[in-house]
Amino acid sequence: MSNMKVPKEQQTAYERWEMASFADANQSLTGTRGNGSSPQNKSPAVETEQIAQIFESARKEAYSKGMQEGFAVGMANARERGQEDQQSFLTLMNAFSHALEQSDEQIADDVLSLALDIAKAMLKVKLSVDTQALLPVVLDAIHYLPHIQKPARILVHRDDMQLLREYMADEIANDHWQIHEDSNIERGGCQVETGANQVDATNEMRWKRITEALAQNNDWLLT
Repeated sequence: MSNMKVPKEQQTAYERWEMASFADANQSLTGTRGNGSSPQNKSPAVETEQIAQIFESARKEAYSKGMQEGFAVGMANARERGQEDQQSFLTLMNAFSHALEQSDEQIADDVLSLALDIAKAMLKVKLSVDTQALLPVVLDAIHYLPHIQKPARILVHRDDMQLLREYMADEIANDHWQIHEDSNIERGGCQVETGANQVDATNEMRWKRITEALAQNNDWLLT
């Protein structure tokens, strides 16, 4: 009897309230079963999250690979550029060293040429001031002769003839030297001649021997 459905208008107030509460509970349960908390409704969200993770992992891997490749290419370019710069630097240093060597050689030649010019000027002054400067020149020239054969002559400047007669009278008398004037010979120089030999001890020739020994071309006649 209690399971029989009683018309609403015949129900008591309590029965009507009880039925309404049961209906609300049933509706609430039905709504709970129908929301997105069921396993079937969760699948799209899970798949979206997994796809996002896959894309993020692929992005990180691509980024890392790109960084490695870029670093390798950059290092290769840097090494190539470094080698080029090193070669350019070596070429520049070699050119600078060569230029410096040439400059040093040129400076050395200029200094030597200047020293010879100064020495030549001082020697010319000495010959013009020291009237006895000829005596050791004549003695050295005679010394170079292997032996003296007649006729034996000493050729000197006119102004030096009397000097020889005064200071070399004994040598001239003993070896029968003849003193002759030669206008082409400067004061301070001489030429010694015998029957078989000749010694050129002029100022120009003696200076030429000195400059040739120094690998220089410095003419005595040029001031």
